[in-house]
Amino acid sequence: LYFFGAPVAINAMKDVTSMSWWNGFLQGALPQLPLTTLNSVISVCCLAHTLYPDKRDPTLEEKHRTDAVITRREVSISVGLMNLILVPLGSMPNCHGAGGLAGQHRFGARTGTSVVILGVGKVLLAIFLGGSALTLLDALPIAVLSIMIAIAGLELVSTGVKVLFECVQKEKEKTMKQQGNESVNGKAILQKNATVAMVTAAVIIALKKTHYGALSGWVVHVIYGDGFRNFVVWIQK
Repeated sequence: LYFFGAPVAINAMKDVTSMSWWNGFLQGALPQLPLTTLNSVISVCCLAHTLYPDKRDPTLEEKHRTDAVITRREVSISVGLMNLILVPLGSMPNCHGAGGLAGQHRFGARTGTSVVILGVGKVLLAIFLGGSALTLLDALPIAVLSIMIAIAGLELVSTGVKVLFECVQKEKEKTMKQQGNESVNGKAILQKNATVAMVTAAVIIALKKTHYGALSGWVVHVIYGDGFRNFVVWIQK
C-alpha cells in the first residue's frame, strides 16, 4: 500500500522462513520478554495507579491491587494486538512504557486526548513527510532530548519514592492489625523495602539488563524481606 509514493504497509511476512521464526524467538522474543513484562506492563499499570488515583476502579482497589486504573491483563492484550496486527504489515515492534507515561504526565498530559493528538501528529509526519521527517528530527538538538529524558526519569524516581513510602505505610498498618499493637518499627520496614529497590536499580544500571535487576531484587526480597511468605500465600490462592 503506497501513499504519496511512499510505502505505508508492506507484506513483511513473505520472506520469513521457519529458521527466521526460530532465530527471532531466541534472539528477539526471549530477551525482550522480561523488559516488556516489567516496563511495558507491570510498571505502566503501577505508575498509572499512582499518578491517577481518581481514575481507580473501586472494586479493584478494595482488593489492594496496584493496577486499578488499567489492569495488567488489558495492557498485555493491547501490546499483543499491536504487534500481531501491525508487525506483519511492516511496522516496528511496539509496546507501552513507563518512561513515556511519566514524561507525558510531567509535561501536562492528564487524559487520553493527549495520546491521540501525539499519534495523529506522528501519522501526519509519516504520511506527508516520509523520510524527510528524519532530517527534521535529526535537527533537534541532543541537549533538548537529554533534558526531556532527564525530566521523565525524575518523574519516575519521585513516583518510585512515593510508592516506596506508601508500601511501607501499608505494611506497617497490616502488621499492626495482625499483631494488635502499635509497636511496629517503621524504619526497619523502610530499610528492608529500600534495600530491595536499591539492589534492583543498581543491577539494572550496572548490567543494563532489566531482567537481571528484577531477578536480583526478587532474591533480596526473598532472603531479606517477606518474599518467600508472599510467594507461598500467592501459590495457595
